[in-house]
Parts: sequence; C-alpha cells; structure tokens
Amino acid sequence: MQNWGDLLEVPIRLEHLDVGNGDSEHEWVHKKTVPFGIIAQAVEGSYVVHTPEGTRTAAEGEAFIAPANLPLEIIHKARPGTDTMKFRYVHFRFTYMGTIDLFDLYELPKQTDRPTGLLYGDIIRQMQQIKEQENGLSIAYWAKKNELAYRLLVTLLESSAPKEKYASRLALLKELQPLLDYIHQHLHEPLDIGRLLLVFPYSRSSLFTLFRNLFGQTPMEYIKAVRLNKAFLMLCSTSLPVAEIAETTGFSNSFHFSREFKSRYHVPPTWARKEYRQWEETTNSRELPDRRLD
Repeated sequence: MQNWGDLLEVPIRLEHLDVGNGDSEHEWVHKKTVPFGIIAQAVEGSYVVHTPEGTRTAAEGEAFIAPANLPLEIIHKARPGTDTMKFRYVHFRFTYMGTIDLFDLYELPKQTDRPTGLLYGDIIRQMQQIKEQENGLSIAYWAKKNELAYRLLVTLLESSAPKEKYASRLALLKELQPLLDYIHQHLHEPLDIGRLLLVFPYSRSSLFTLFRNLFGQTPMEYIKAVRLNKAFLMLCSTSLPVAEIAETTGFSNSFHFSREFKSRYHVPPTWARKEYRQWEETTNSRELPDRRLD
C-alpha cells in the first residue's frame, strides 16, 4: 500500500507562473522561444502556431500548449468580421527534483478541444483575479496561487503521456541528483568537467554517457542551458541589473551573457525583460511598442 508520507515527498516544484490576457491585430505574427511552458487560449478568434515539430491550431475557445524551449511562430487570427483577436495565457515551469523540467519527462498535448480549452481558460481567469486582488502580498494569495497552479498541473498530466524511457530516466536522475544539486548550488562559479570529476567519482566517459541518456546533452551543454534558463526567469521576476544577473548565473561578463542569451532565445536580454517583466505590471495586458503578449 502506498504510504501518504511518500506521496507528500514527491519533489515537484513550481518555479515560474505568470498569467495575462490581451488582444492583437489580425494576422499578427509573434516569434519566440522561452524557458517555460505556455497554454494560450483563443478567447475570440483563433491561433495557428508553427513549430519545428509541425503546426498546431486553436479555434475559438480552444488552446494551444507548448513546452519550454520550443521555437514558436504564433499567428493571431481575428474572428471573421472583426479586426482583433483576444486571448488569455499562462506561462508555467514545474521541475522535478529541482533539476529537470517536468515536461521533459512527459509529452504534452499540442492543443485542446473546446471543453478543455474553456477549463484552462477558467483556471487562468481565476489566477488573474487573485493576482489583481492581492497583488502577491498575502499568504492567502500564495496559497490560492499554488492551489490553482497544481490544479493546472493535474489537468496537464491527465492529458500527457510519459516519454520514452521514462522509468530509466527517473533512475538516472536519482543517481545524478547529488551532482545536479552541486551544479545548481555553484552555478555562479566557474564549472568545467575537471571540477565535476574532482568532486564526484565518475570517469569522463561515464559522465558524458549519463548526461546524454538523461538530458540529450553534454554536461557543459546542460550547465549552459540551466544558466540561461535561470537568467531568463530572473529577468522576468526581478529588477536586478543585467550585469548582476549575468554574474549570478556564472557568465564571465555581460557581453558573453548577451551573446549566449540571444543565440538561444533570439532576442537580447533587455528585450526579453521588457516583454515578460512581472514586478512592475499595472494592467492585465502588458503592451510593448507594436507588440502584444501571448
């Protein structure tokens, strides 16, 4: 019989959550790559979304769903007879053991039917309401936010399937956890293969094999991805200077950080901050010059 204490210890963490709504002109195209998952509901009008995996759509009332770090070209289509398309969205990031995006382990659905889209839309609407009422300052806000976040997670998992080699990847994750914790705790310091091998009893070849099997990356590729993910989320949620974020996440200087950031996300750090900032919101729909968020 499953022990309830074991269930409560499942280490799933909510690391990022942001909601909003807005409108855009007909046929507006928004290209982006971001380190968090997206659910975007077409409230009035529809979406056509091109990705390297193929095209996904969302008719009125439906939603499209995208995992983190997937390049997206999002086309907004107004309801016939109107000039604008209306939408609402949630950005989310859940991790397992604090070291891997939960949906690197699961295959998310690409889009929803109308009833499921309306269900997500209602969760997003409730998230927006408490955000407006409490402004994130009370314990009650925190509790309600987390309740809704995990309701969102349950709904996502109910329509997702474990990826290939799910069980073996979890076993690898458990084996590598001390090393992954070390990387996250020392992210601001110089890290290379030599340092990792001095601290943990792996051979170079076995370390590379473990990372390839778990993440599909070399150890250094994993470290760079973690640094850039963390930097992006810090740009979203803090007002720290870009140079300080670069230093905190282990980049040698702001120029190196900006170059790597733009290579991964296709925009400079300052532009990403303007689009996804959370700490200075004044309205539900955050506008940029000639841009509106999904």
